Amino acid sequence: MLPGFDCLTELGWFRFAVGMAGSALAAFFLLWLLAGWIGWVPTLVDMFGVVGMRTPASFTVAGLLLAAIAFWEC
Repeated sequence: MLPGFDCLTELGWFRFAVGMAGSALAAFFLLWLLAGWIGWVPTLVDMFGVVGMRTPASFTVAGLLLAAIAFWEC
């Protein structure tokens, strides 16, 4: 493996798992947004309303911040 690209051994299993969980949370809402635009699932606006869009947006930002903090030295 190239040095600097093996995050699991550099960070440890806990930080790697937290970073992957944050990335998965952000990816979930991104995939839901895209699938809603295509029409495969109800859109985020249908589920949360226009005012409630802050909820999935805050979960997405929280997941991205969690991943950024966890993968900081990777």
